[in-house]
Order: sequence, then structure tokens, then C-alpha cells
Amino acid sequence: MQVSVQGHSMNVSQRLDKYVRNKTERLQRYLPGVEEVRVEFTRQSAKSDVPKSVELTVRRRSTLLRVEERNADPFIAFDLALEKMYQRIARYKGRRIDRKRSGAAPLTAEDEELLTAEALPIEEEAPPAVPAPKLVRIKSFQIVPMSVDEAIEQMELLGHDFFVFVHSDDGMVKVVYRRKSGDYGLLQPEK
Repeated sequence: MQVSVQGHSMNVSQRLDKYVRNKTERLQRYLPGVEEVRVEFTRQSAKSDVPKSVELTVRRRSTLLRVEERNADPFIAFDLALEKMYQRIARYKGRRIDRKRSGAAPLTAEDEELLTAEALPIEEEAPPAVPAPKLVRIKSFQIVPMSVDEAIEQMELLGHDFFVFVHSDDGMVKVVYRRKSGDYGLLQPEK
């Protein structure tokens, strides 16, 4: 398992780096097959009391799990993000096993590996019985080649939070989306 710890607009101390690496090594026990763990610390301002943002991304085969937390203390922010990640892993494992047990598909070796993994270090609450989400609508639309600015304008005109388009320069399918901050993001496949 590869662990990378990065700081954006801040230095990651050796103490913080060691702390993060020790804690993230444990993820392998709860989610076998983790290939990469990426932890990114970001400071928005030079003030010491300004919240630091921690983005924790776990890659397991073809699955990405990602959480984000903020706190003025980067250690606390990381612990909060790790707790969120444990909850996300529990949900991922539960959904994956539930789908297989319901008869949708047979259990694979990968699923057996999830079943034999250690229980997560979170307090298990009895979740209310919520039916599994299902596909309720399929929408077809025409894709017209356009620039990123045109796609953002089209997204705003439609009143959506995202818009799928084919980029006019390289012919690749991309997605523009509105971020929580009100700015925009662009999703594009790796080449």
C-alpha cells in the first residue's frame, strides 16, 4: 500500500507525517486490497486559527473512497477525516456484500476478502431500514462539442449542478460542475 502525504500552502511536519502514516497503515486491516492512500492538507490563509482542510482518498482496485474535513488543528482534522473514512468503508462493504447476498451476483474472491476483514473501529449504530437506492430514470441527451465556458453557460441556463459535454478541442467527454464554494470544477478522463 502506497501512502502519500502532501501539504498545499503549508508544510507537513515530520510529526504529522509519521502520525498520518501510522494511522493510515491500519486501513489495510479493515479494507483489504487498498493500493493507495493519499492525504492532502491545505491551508486557506496564513493565519494559524484558520481551518486546515484534509482530503483523504483511498484507492482499492477500481474503487475510490474520498472524504474531506476541516479544523484549525491538522491532527484533529485528520482524525475527523479518518473517522468519516471508517464510516464510508463500512457503508461500502455493507452495500457490496448486501448486493451479493441478495442474489444479484455470486460472491467473488474480492467479496470474500471483505467478509474476512477485521471489523471497523466505529460504534455500529442500528441504521434504520432504508431500501437500497435504485435506478428510477434514464435520460438521453444530445452531446454537442463545445468549450468549457460554453458548457458552464449551458449548465447555468439549465439550472443544473453539473453538465456533461464533448470538448471541442480534444473530442473527449468531460463534466463541469458547481463546487460548494460556488466556483466550478472540471472532470476529465486520464489520458
